[in-house]
Amino acid sequence: MKKVIASAFVVLAVIVAGVLIIAATKPDTLRVERATSIKAAPETVFTLINDFHNWGLWSAYEKKDPAMQRAYSGAANGAGAVYEWKGDAGEVGSGRMEITESSPASKIVIKLDFLAPFEGHNMAEFTLKLEGDAVKVTWVMHGPNQFMGKVMSVFFDVDNMIGKDFETGLANLKTIAESGKQDIVLTRVFDAPLEAVWKAWTDPEQVVKWWGPTGFTSPSCKIDFREGGKFVFHMRAPQEMNNADFYTAGIYKKIVPTELIEFTQNLSDQDGNPIDPTTIGMPADFPKEIPSILAFKRAGDKTELTAIEYGWTLGPMRDMSKLGLEQCLDKLAVNLKQFQAQPND
Repeated sequence: MKKVIASAFVVLAVIVAGVLIIAATKPDTLRVERATSIKAAPETVFTLINDFHNWGLWSAYEKKDPAMQRAYSGAANGAGAVYEWKGDAGEVGSGRMEITESSPASKIVIKLDFLAPFEGHNMAEFTLKLEGDAVKVTWVMHGPNQFMGKVMSVFFDVDNMIGKDFETGLANLKTIAESGKQDIVLTRVFDAPLEAVWKAWTDPEQVVKWWGPTGFTSPSCKIDFREGGKFVFHMRAPQEMNNADFYTAGIYKKIVPTELIEFTQNLSDQDGNPIDPTTIGMPADFPKEIPSILAFKRAGDKTELTAIEYGWTLGPMRDMSKLGLEQCLDKLAVNLKQFQAQPND
């Protein structure tokens, strides 16, 4: 029996040694490259890549682990933007990306650091080149081929394995860019309990304290908070915009207390009757109705809120609307802090 065990160990040692010898012959550098042609403006494609918040719309890696934790920091987009992730070790592992170079509508360079299950440090580059009525998008990842990478390449075709995810991502990117549509998706964590954040959206007295972009005020708010109920949010522009009044109205479609509010929204008159956006100077592609969702999630003693507006057309109007919603959420964060600081009766 001892001889059999010894022989087995010898065989195993020989196999391991063989794998290591083969691994040592693998290239010291790694390069994976895929490309596709997209019939859309370079600026449209660039926007989808240059903002990490948009990667959930097209990146194959975002779909591998639904429970993956994400963190954004640094610049909002472009050079200095940082995205960190942590998820299932067998699917996505953990790591960090930082945009180090961002040349409008032509090139994006990303420093890519894998931390788990294996450590690795690479660079990713997206180049955009206009070719006739389409833009050629090339996605490249390159860097040193670490020893574990060499060992893996003995058993797997690494280029094919990574390349498939690149191909899926580029196909998704093509579909989204060519559709000309892109939802607005914003996620914020507020330093306030879930009940306070929920109330801020459902109590008219709370809404008027923060609704509207920077410089705007909210003189009034009407809410019939039930499925099938109607709301009318009122905001007033600053003096330099002649104190113009704007109204947003909609219908609540689904309510799950402290979890979800699904609703429609549209520009309206003061009574909540829908109006054609073009009658108040909005461009023709401004949506007449915007399906929307607010998803609330308890995060310890804080609250994670995800706001989604569906069906926006890519372009300046969508960008302005996204900025306006971001500024609303900034004002909400300040209001929640002030609310929490008030002494209890």
